[in-house]
Amino acid sequence: MNLLNLLQKISTSLILIVFIAVLFPATSEAIPAFARKTNMACSTCHTAWPALNAFGRQYKEHGYRLGHLEAPNKTISKDLKWDANLPVSVMLVGRPYDKKKNGKTLIRALHEVELMVGGPMGEKFSAFLEIEAEDENQVTTGIQLGIPMSTFSYNHSEAMNMQLSWGDNTGFDPYQSYTLHRRMTRSTNSVIGQSFGGADNGGSLGTSRQNISIYGRPMPKLFYGVSLSGDAKTPEGDDGNTVTVRVAYDVMPALTIGALAVNGTCTAGSTNCVVDRKYSRTGLDVQSEIVGFTINAVALSAKDDNTTATVSEKNNAFYVQVLYTVKDGARTTWAPLVRFDSYEKSGGSEKVKELTLGANYYLTENVRSMIEFWSKDSDNNANDSDRLTLQIFAAF
Repeated sequence: MNLLNLLQKISTSLILIVFIAVLFPATSEAIPAFARKTNMACSTCHTAWPALNAFGRQYKEHGYRLGHLEAPNKTISKDLKWDANLPVSVMLVGRPYDKKKNGKTLIRALHEVELMVGGPMGEKFSAFLEIEAEDENQVTTGIQLGIPMSTFSYNHSEAMNMQLSWGDNTGFDPYQSYTLHRRMTRSTNSVIGQSFGGADNGGSLGTSRQNISIYGRPMPKLFYGVSLSGDAKTPEGDDGNTVTVRVAYDVMPALTIGALAVNGTCTAGSTNCVVDRKYSRTGLDVQSEIVGFTINAVALSAKDDNTTATVSEKNNAFYVQVLYTVKDGARTTWAPLVRFDSYEKSGGSEKVKELTLGANYYLTENVRSMIEFWSKDSDNNANDSDRLTLQIFAAF
């Protein structure tokens, strides 16, 4: 795609978003389930939906309660308690325009449908279930149903909570640095999207797996989480020996520093392992919120045994993402974003750089339109690519 054609496509899509913004002035009349339950605006928990702010992180940690042991508002019996209105939300995702370099132009009018149910199940229990139907990579089979995430939590105290989950191995983490959930882009950042040497059964940090996690805040500013997980992509939790340790410290209200360590072994006989293969992921991260800007930066080192477990392959990755929010009072109306990714493949023999540019406009607090341009530049020119996507999200 030459520069002139690219600018024309971006300009056309931006004009479409601006036209929508003018035609449908932003309001905040319709809000999803958690906002309905608490009678608070979505902006109370979200910097720019779906990205969480500090209050939203606390709400998630508390098992979708305003206070840590807030009781559900309806008692069925002595031992059975629930919210009077079950928190159910539905999200529809459309891609009216999706064009990848040297690929066909796709009109994915209905790309994805998600059903989300979550909330307290009692004074100390909570749960969250996401059921998804999507068209991704289903050229011959059509839209396919799946469960990307499901959690069941025991909310014991501020300092210690226990969670059983199917999802990525940092699903307990309320920060946005290492999880697929709450991302603002179609593209996935390199830290969570890459399988690197592939010793994690060919999966990545963003791949779903079985997890048993403990997390909490022993001090108000210090968050920790520890998970014991199975291999990526294994619904039965094969090789339940992957250990994930996550810490994050709020240096000040607008600045958090953190670290991540993952260690595991894919044993012989797994899909991608004919011999035992060890792997590790070590990351450092920073998140800052300054005068409308939210900045996330992560540096990750990945180490994988090769397919014969005779030598280890090392690859590094980092990304920096800057999100800016334009407000109308407390509510976000526009949210432009830029992210730069750099990562290695094949033991550092191939270096890849990616650029993601996005512009989000909120028709309401829970209806978001987005245009995104993504470009990939690799040492291997055959892997170079770019993609332009117009996407619309509506949650109710």
